[in-house]
Amino acid sequence: MGLKTNKIIVILTGAGISAESGLNTFRGPDGLWENHRLEDVATMDAYLKDPQLVWRFYSMRRIQAANADPNAAHKALASFAFEQSSHFDTYLISQNVDVLHQRADIHNRLDPICMHGSLHQTRCMGCEAVYFDDYAYFDLSGNYAPQETTLCNADQKASASYLHHYKLEYRNFLPISPCCKQPLRPHIVWFGEHPMYMEKIIPIVQKANIFVTIGTSGVVYPAAGFLEMAKINGAHTVCINQEMIPQSSLIDEFIQGNAGEKVSEFLESLSKSS
Repeated sequence: MGLKTNKIIVILTGAGISAESGLNTFRGPDGLWENHRLEDVATMDAYLKDPQLVWRFYSMRRIQAANADPNAAHKALASFAFEQSSHFDTYLISQNVDVLHQRADIHNRLDPICMHGSLHQTRCMGCEAVYFDDYAYFDLSGNYAPQETTLCNADQKASASYLHHYKLEYRNFLPISPCCKQPLRPHIVWFGEHPMYMEKIIPIVQKANIFVTIGTSGVVYPAAGFLEMAKINGAHTVCINQEMIPQSSLIDEFIQGNAGEKVSEFLESLSKSS
């Protein structure tokens, strides 16, 4: 008798999975944040022009994310990866930076691949070393006031790459890296930059037996192309969303509704069939 082979399930999540956690977008009806276009606080040019403004923006995002909690969908994915590990190899690719997947993953089985970076990490502008960093360097009023949030877990805080193990130096109220003594930037993919970890993501998508997209618009590339890639390589494709996405012809199973309810139901049905 041959060895049993686990099915490979690859899950792509977008902003819709975090909606029920109460995360409001900073992009208002007019596309502005504090009278600045998001393109003016989320580009390299913006950072070089006014790093304090950029760090104020990401400090606000860190505070907001720290005040949110993982919802039922985040928890269901984390539980499935842990409880069904003998039947499924689960891979999670996320377009979100809010760290809610990581905070829900109490068994450390999901290890989400965050293609747009994550709010709980910071990167050296010199050598590009990445640190865990859960400080909001500016408060909600925009004043310089370094404060710890709750974005990093205990293991991350205990690691050598936790930024605040070091006596941080500051320049113009901005953190300087302990490695190169160079400015630190948020570990986030800005407008005009390439998504992270594509060399890891593409082989995973290509080998999927089941590919699930949750809370995505289906219009932001390259993530929007993963569905077709999985389908071409023989995956059963599933979309869980409030509305159908543009790639409807590539979807084998469309589940309409809130992620918090529908993700749990779908994963329960997979568990029963395993």
